Amino acid sequence: MFFDIFVWFLMILALSTLGFLYIAKKRMDNNEPVAGWKRKQFLEEQRQLKAGDAVTQPIAKKVKEKKDKNEESLKELIGIKDIRYGIFERAKNEYSLVVATDFVNFELLNASEQQSIILGYQSLWKVINFRIQLLGQAVRQDLRKDEARFKENIKKLNPQTKDYNERVINHIKNRAVNDFRLTRRAYYLVSYIYEPSKMGKLTPEQKERRIAESLFQAATIVQKMLSRAKITSEILDSLQGMEVLKRSLNRDRMLTHPIESVVEPGREKITSFITADPESLPGFEDLLQDLGEELEEYEEFIPKEKEERIS
Repeated sequence: MFFDIFVWFLMILALSTLGFLYIAKKRMDNNEPVAGWKRKQFLEEQRQLKAGDAVTQPIAKKVKEKKDKNEESLKELIGIKDIRYGIFERAKNEYSLVVATDFVNFELLNASEQQSIILGYQSLWKVINFRIQLLGQAVRQDLRKDEARFKENIKKLNPQTKDYNERVINHIKNRAVNDFRLTRRAYYLVSYIYEPSKMGKLTPEQKERRIAESLFQAATIVQKMLSRAKITSEILDSLQGMEVLKRSLNRDRMLTHPIESVVEPGREKITSFITADPESLPGFEDLLQDLGEELEEYEEFIPKEKEERIS
C-alpha cells in the first residue's frame, strides 16, 4: 500500500519536474526570467507597457488596415519591433544598436602599425563582458558630406577657380558615386538583454532609460577599445542603423522596402540623458573585466613603437 503511494508520488513529481523544465526552457529561449521575484516584476512591467500601448493601438490598427494584406514591412522582415534613437527593439526581449567603423587595409600597414591594431583588438575581446556581432559589408560610396564641405570652402574664391573646383568635384562624384563604386565598412552590433531591476518595478520610461544607458555604455567601451587600435568609429542613428540591417537582406527586399518608409518624421527621439557621458553612469564597471591589465600591456607596446619610428 505504502509502496504504491510512493511510486505514484514519484511519478507525479517526475511529471511536474518535466513540465517545469519545459516551461523554464521556453522562457529562457525568450530571454525571460524563469521564476521568482524577477519573473513577477517582469510580468508587472509588461502589463504596464501593454496598458500604455492600448492608447495608441486603435490608431495603429487603422493604419494597418489601409495596408495590403500581403504587404510586409521592413521591420517585420528583419524581426524588429520598434526603433528609437538608434536602438532596435528585437524579438525575445533583446535590444541592439550599431557602431560603424571604416575599413582598414591591414596588409598595407607596416609591422608596428599591424601590431598596434592586433593589440587593440585583443584588448577589445578580452575586456568586454557583453555580446557583439561583427558585420562586414560592401557599401556604395557616399560623398555628400565631402561635397558639401568642398563647396563651402570654394564659396569665396574667384569665379574661374570656383568653376574649376566645381568641375573637379563633379568628376570625382561621377567616377565614385554614379559609377557605383563600393567601399568596405565594418559594423559592430552591440546587444543587450533586459533584466528586471533589483531596485523595484520600473515604469516604461525608466525601463527605456535603463536600456539606453546600458547600450550606450557598451558602445562607448567598443569605441574606446577601437580607438586604441587606431580605428575611428561612430554610433549610428535609427535611419543609418536601419540601412545597415537592410543591406543584410537580399537586393530584391532592399528595393521593395525603401529605408525612408521605416522611420516616420518626428519619430526619432532626442532626450537629455542620451548625450550624457556613459562612463559616469552606474554599472559601467560591470561591463569590463581586467581593463587595467590590458591597458598596461598596450601602453608598454606604444613607447617601443615610437622608438622604432624615431630610429
